[in-house]
Amino acid sequence: MVPELRPANTSTQFLRQATGGASTVASFPLWGDPGPAAAPTDDLSEIASTALSDTQQSATAAGVGFRVDVTDLIRASHPSDLYSEVAGMVTRSMKEKLETDVSALLDDFSGVTTAASVLTPIDLLAAVSALEQRDIPGPYVAYLDPKQTGEIRQDIATTTAVYQAGRDGELVSPFGTDGFFGTYMGVPIWQSSLVVTTAGLVGGAVFAAGPGVNAALGIYELIPRRLATQRDESFAAMEFIGYHAYGLVEISDTRGQTLKSAA
Repeated sequence: MVPELRPANTSTQFLRQATGGASTVASFPLWGDPGPAAAPTDDLSEIASTALSDTQQSATAAGVGFRVDVTDLIRASHPSDLYSEVAGMVTRSMKEKLETDVSALLDDFSGVTTAASVLTPIDLLAAVSALEQRDIPGPYVAYLDPKQTGEIRQDIATTTAVYQAGRDGELVSPFGTDGFFGTYMGVPIWQSSLVVTTAGLVGGAVFAAGPGVNAALGIYELIPRRLATQRDESFAAMEFIGYHAYGLVEISDTRGQTLKSAA
């Protein structure tokens, strides 16, 4: 059997993981900037106390599932190991659901860089610069639609710039099954066809990557993804059941920059 075609699944490595388990809700606290220190009026002046502030973003876990029933009749007449085939397919469907939910967050950042039409390396670097101007610490990662990465590839392939032609020629090669496109000026680029298109614009993003404390996006996994089987003798079938309970959240809006271009 030839495996089914799927969107790349890459995004969970960029998410900050919340800890918990006693509740369906997990919080990601963020400190506010209390500002710089101030010089006292003279050496007898008291140093004033400064009140600290913090905010939090919460992720609420909910369950998702996927099930396929394999009857004894079809298993006996199928040329391949159908149990193995279906187990892999259910697992991949669970992964695709999570990737879909993560991709839906990318065009939600308030900071937006919009290309004039097709996406160029200059647009990508403009999004990186926007993060730097907001004092966002790295590392950054770009997560784009294949149309966007294809446009970057075409620009690199046709340019005569020394940096692009001499150091980034490998970006002209097709990407692998893991969704990794390549690195451009120190920014790793990943791609998935699950990136959202709205109002004729596809919306990828450049953002501070996890799993560290500066990550822009977070996940709370209440129940890790699992695959189970259950025999249903009344239907002479084996049920393959995937289940996962998680919540996603934009931890820090300022730590991400949506990157839009024509769909």
